[in-house]
This record gives sequence, structure tokens and C-alpha cells, in this order.
Amino acid sequence: MKVLAIIPARGGSKGIKNKNIRLVNRQPLIVHTINFLKNSRLFDRIIVSTDNPAIARMAQSQNIQIPFMRPKRLSGDLVSTVDVIKHVLSFLENEENYKPDVIMIFQPTSPIRPTRLIIEALKRLSTNNATSVVTVSKVKLHPNSSFRIRNKKLVPFNKNFQKFSIRQKVEPLYHPNGSLYAFWRNTLVDYDSIYGPRISPIVINEPEYNIDIDEPYDLFVTEMTLRYWKKYKNRLTN
Repeated sequence: MKVLAIIPARGGSKGIKNKNIRLVNRQPLIVHTINFLKNSRLFDRIIVSTDNPAIARMAQSQNIQIPFMRPKRLSGDLVSTVDVIKHVLSFLENEENYKPDVIMIFQPTSPIRPTRLIIEALKRLSTNNATSVVTVSKVKLHPNSSFRIRNKKLVPFNKNFQKFSIRQKVEPLYHPNGSLYAFWRNTLVDYDSIYGPRISPIVINEPEYNIDIDEPYDLFVTEMTLRYWKKYKNRLTN
């Protein structure tokens, strides 16, 4: 079975300039994900899709393939992940006659992952009749307990919002956390989606694996987690 890992890493980050190559615990952010994938030894190819020469050079310095530079039309804020993945697969098929069976997407902005992740995803795809596997985290605040602001006043998102304020009494909801999206190539072909109709969730409960870097403060949290969390966690349990 051919398994392809794709790291989408465009250069035009709005919240943090040059986010994907910022140093985090003495390594560029994207390198944390690259090392995670290389150390797994479970992929026959690892590719970075980027429009940014500095990111491309960084990936190549880690012996990661950059078979193309992502075109400008696929580098804006509103470009979908599906279109980026389609471009990767089209290039590999047309230029290199390479067709993976399974594709996994790893966002570099979620740099801390459990080592079990890839094997678990492959297992779910192979044995659960799943069209895709997605890592998810529990939503802390139910959307129906939220408010809008209208004319400088709070307006309930749901008029029955008070019954959703006690977490123990409402059904838990989950959201993709960016650590991993895994799917069969046929899922994309058949459904024009990386999900398909049968999505198998890998629920991530540990807070250190739920970091998604979007703002400068998130970089700080990631740095402190990588440096100190294991020691601090061990101290609490001993």
C-alpha cells in the first residue's frame, strides 16, 4: 500500500509573519512535523506543498521533496484544502506516474502529536470501512450556549441557550484539530472530498496534542509545552 504524507505550508500567514519557519524550541515550526513523519518510517513519500521559496528551502534541507512550487491561484486565504490536495495528486500522477492509495495531511501549525497517530489512522482505514480518519478534540463550549453581538448587546445564538450551559447535560461535540486527516485516494475521486460519508474519529484528549498555532501567544504556549510539559506532568503524577 502506497501512503503519501502532505504538509500544506503556504507563506502568506496573516497572524504571524513567516509562521511556518519561525523557531519553536530551537527548530523551525515546520521541522517538528517533518521529523514526526520521517521518524515514523511509514510513508513512501513525504511532500511539502508551498508557494514560498524559504519554506521550500527549509524542507529541502531536511531531505523532503519539493517536486513543484504551489501556483499563486492556490495560495490565497480562501483556497480549499481539497483544491491543494488535488493539485498535488494531479502533478504526481501526470509528471511522475505516482498514485498513492492513502493520503495523509499534516498541518505544520499542529506540531505536537502522539506517536500512535499514524498507525491508528491506517488501522482505522483498513478495518473500519472508513472513507477517512480525522483527529478531533471535544468542543469546550457548546455553540448553542454562545451569543452574538447585535447593536452592542448580547443576543443568544439559540433562544434556549440556558439549557446548554451545563456541560454534563448536553451531548458532546467535536471539531477537527488539524493534527491529521487521512483518506483513501478513492474517497477524493468518488466524493470530491477528503472526508466521504464514513468518517472515523481519533479523539485527542491530551491538551498538549490540541495546540493549533494561529497567533503569537500560541507560539509561546507551544514553546513552553515542548520545553517543560513532560517534566511538569511527571512531577504531578509522582
